Amino acid sequence: MSFFGIDIAGDKLFAASIAAVCVCLVSWFFHGSRTGIALRAIADDQQAALAAGIDIRNHFALVWAATGVISVIAGILWTFVAGGGFGVALVGLKVFPIVIIGGLDSVAGSIVAAMIIGVLESLGTGYLDPRLGGGFGNVACYLLLLAMLMVRPHGMFGRRKPERV
Repeated sequence: MSFFGIDIAGDKLFAASIAAVCVCLVSWFFHGSRTGIALRAIADDQQAALAAGIDIRNHFALVWAATGVISVIAGILWTFVAGGGFGVALVGLKVFPIVIIGGLDSVAGSIVAAMIIGVLESLGTGYLDPRLGGGFGNVACYLLLLAMLMVRPHGMFGRRKPERV
């Protein structure tokens, strides 16, 4: 399939569209539903949420169930695109800098950070590996992580925790 002159495999485009729909649904859930607002209140201050009458145990159970469903969808999409054999360590090692660079409390920041790291790894592999040696594309994301931690420790889209007096 060709998209603006760029050839894209149909299975990867399908997986990307399903992932985009899932991200939109999760984002709507956290910002548009009563349960999502309650979960955000619990994440901000559990004691205040308890005082407001939010049942924390049921909401934690819901979060674990939703995490399981999202993980299953992500695993199916990963297998659909990359094939059956993949190393979990490789995925975990790629996710860590993405989440830290984007900001721990920002889904949009994680998406932008994933795109930045993908481009950085591609450029590092294509241009710097022949000059600096193989494997620099994998190291480049960690160098960006270190730079981000020095400049903006809470990530690109992350927020500082408010200091309460």
